[in-house]
Amino acid sequence: MKCIAAASLFLCCTSALPAEVTVLSGGAVKSAFTEAARAWEQKTGNKVNATFAPAGDLRRKIAAGESADVLIVPEENMAELGRAGVVDASAGKPLGAVAMGAAVKKGAPVPDISTPEALKRTLLDAKSVTYMDPSRGTSGKHFDESVLPALGIRDQVRAKATLGEGGFIAEKVARGEVEIAFHQITEILPVPGVTVVGPLPKELQKLTVYSGAMMKSATHAAEGQSLLDYLASPEGRKAFLDRGFTAP
Repeated sequence: MKCIAAASLFLCCTSALPAEVTVLSGGAVKSAFTEAARAWEQKTGNKVNATFAPAGDLRRKIAAGESADVLIVPEENMAELGRAGVVDASAGKPLGAVAMGAAVKKGAPVPDISTPEALKRTLLDAKSVTYMDPSRGTSGKHFDESVLPALGIRDQVRAKATLGEGGFIAEKVARGEVEIAFHQITEILPVPGVTVVGPLPKELQKLTVYSGAMMKSATHAAEGQSLLDYLASPEGRKAFLDRGFTAP
């Protein structure tokens, strides 16, 4: 009887242990997600272990077999991963939308990028530029394959560009290494020492909606779903809206 009681007590205690929900996420949501996840941890007693990387890197990690409970990526990538059987894309939850913009070093003259022609002049006048490597990031792919060709200056800009590998690439601008950065606005706002110039012109803009879904290989499905539900709730979404996202 003592053994049965001890075993029952052990099972009771272990079932009450906090879960550690693992998350693979695009870097654009890092600031907002971290704040919302912290609030969810306080509410539930569970923990979140998140890895942030550009969308292209996430696709490669998943193709190599890396898994997590929750995946947060641009909606177009979510649809692709749904077709591959990695997630149930139909159960995904849109979390927020983010536009692309530019940043210069704090105190530097703020250039005009309000129209395609103004943006073209700014890019041609700039001594150096940074944007995400198009093979790795959503914003870099759009900038390199859509914006620059539309302006007819792809080769000129590429010749003086430093491609970002991930993280907050506007930090290069803050350190004075590069004159102007083009990135998703949510990845510019957290960087001290830079000024947000503004969004790209609407004719050249890309609004990226980030969505979260459970991976089919999840080991903490209930807790992961609880986290996703919180992120998509009005309380959780406030962290996204406060950090440069718009409602999806």
